Amino acid sequence: MRRTCHGKTEWVDIKWKGGVLAHPVQQDGSSCGIIVIMMARAVMKALPAAPVIRFGTSKKEMTNERKTLALQILKASVFDLASKCAMCSMGKPGSGSGPPMTDWIQCDTCQRWFHEQCLGMDTADLEQAREHSWNCCLCT
Repeated sequence: MRRTCHGKTEWVDIKWKGGVLAHPVQQDGSSCGIIVIMMARAVMKALPAAPVIRFGTSKKEMTNERKTLALQILKASVFDLASKCAMCSMGKPGSGSGPPMTDWIQCDTCQRWFHEQCLGMDTADLEQAREHSWNCCLCT
């Protein structure tokens, strides 16, 4: 494809050699994506040498890594934190986009805004969060 469509030939004569890397094993049915990302990160950091891939795969460690990765992605995005819901990305009321929702709450740690409906918070929880410090699911 690369050679046929784009005339690129710099990889044509490279002789690839297969190998096996020892790595941690998934312990649940839902962390494969996180583990692949962690393994790819280790390979990229070690290039051109073969990496030593070591990390924990417990449920707690995978949850923490998932949150860390989500924050890295959000911090690197061009998402408008001041006028968009961090869950659904719809605009604030009056911004011309999004449903006519009026109940918003801002995370006291990351300063992201959220629709009450997107968080599934009932009125009592929302009022308590407004009166006290509140952290979103990424910051708890």
